[in-house]
Formats: sequence, structure tokens, C-alpha cells
Amino acid sequence: MLEQNQPRIWTIIWVFGVYLFLSLIFQIASIVWDVFAGNEALDIAVTWHSELLSLAAMLITLLLARWQRIRFFSRVRISWKGFLFAAVVMLVAIGISSVIDYLGQNFSSYTNTQNEMLLEDAYLNASWLLSFLSIVIIAPFVEEIIFRGFLMQQLFRSRLWLGWIVSSLLFCAAHVPTDWVSFLLYLIPGIALGGILYKTKRLELTIFAHFLNNFIAFIWT
Repeated sequence: MLEQNQPRIWTIIWVFGVYLFLSLIFQIASIVWDVFAGNEALDIAVTWHSELLSLAAMLITLLLARWQRIRFFSRVRISWKGFLFAAVVMLVAIGISSVIDYLGQNFSSYTNTQNEMLLEDAYLNASWLLSFLSIVIIAPFVEEIIFRGFLMQQLFRSRLWLGWIVSSLLFCAAHVPTDWVSFLLYLIPGIALGGILYKTKRLELTIFAHFLNNFIAFIWT
């Protein structure tokens, strides 16, 4: 029996399907934009219109989700202890990842993740402001709603521990690891973010922690 005011699983799935559809349509629109601007259509490059369209797809989806009574966020105020907990968990994860990165670079053939190399190419001609907006603001917001929101918080709401495992693995897979080092480098933050949601039940805190992770990575590089 469904909990009171909880959306059905199929409702969650079709709303997420709308997000995927909007993302595809807006991606095509971005490519068409580039073609008419005289840019190479097949170039993987971050632009203002591509990022804003990506954000628009998620914002429209959130409005639809709200209409369907899918609640990702709470109006209850988050205490400073919640933010502190999220920050500490994320900083520990960053520390562990840094050790793994160091060991990988010094004791294996690993040099950098495939995802990082693709991002470097994509952001090659992007301004500092656009890079910051995309990496530190938009990416954490969108990714957390997908992996910890739709997947863990909603689809696995009755088995949050299982959602923690599944979301961590899919988060890792989405970043296309190509060796054991890159696998661990993406799995560890996925586990940390899932753990924050599991403990606090607040998606806002996983978004904050993801912001923190990407901000540190952004200024470090």
C-alpha cells in the first residue's frame, strides 16, 4: 500500500522520462544553434546556450514533478550541524580520492580519467565564468536531482540503503571509468553523497556537498 501523498513509482519514471526527452530536444536545439552560428556541429564544446538549455530541462522537470506531488526538497530549515556533517563527509571523500589519485599516478599507468580529459576539451574555449557556472553550479544541481533525487530518494524510498548502492554505482558508471583508479575516484564521492542523503534525508545537503567537491576541484586545477 502506498504511503499517504507519495507518488506512484510509474509517475516518477514517466516524469524522469520527460526530463530525458527535454534534454534530448534541447541538445538538438543547441547543435542547430551551433550550426547556424558557423560552429562545427560534432564538437563537444560547452557554450552558454548548451548549459542554460540543460538547466532549463531540469527546471521544467522540477515544475512537472511538483505538479505530480514528487517532493525533492523540504521547507524545514537545515541546521548548521547538517551542513557541517555534509562538508566533513565530502572532505573525507576528497582526501581518500586524493590518496588514490596519488597512488594511481605513481604506481600504475594511470595519468588522468577519461572523463577529465573529455571535460578539458569541452571547456577549452569556455570563459572562466561559464566554466564555473557549469562545473560548480549546474552540474552538481542536475546530477544530484538525477542520482540522489529521482533514483535514491524517490524510486528507492522504501529501501534507501539499496538506492544508496545503486545510485553510487550508476553515478560512477555515468562518469565512464576506464580503469580501477578512475572507478574508485568516482565511486567514492558517489558513496559519500549517498551516505549524506541516507543519514540526513535532505537532498539540499547532497547538492551542497557536490558543490563543495566541484568547487575545490575547480580552484585546484
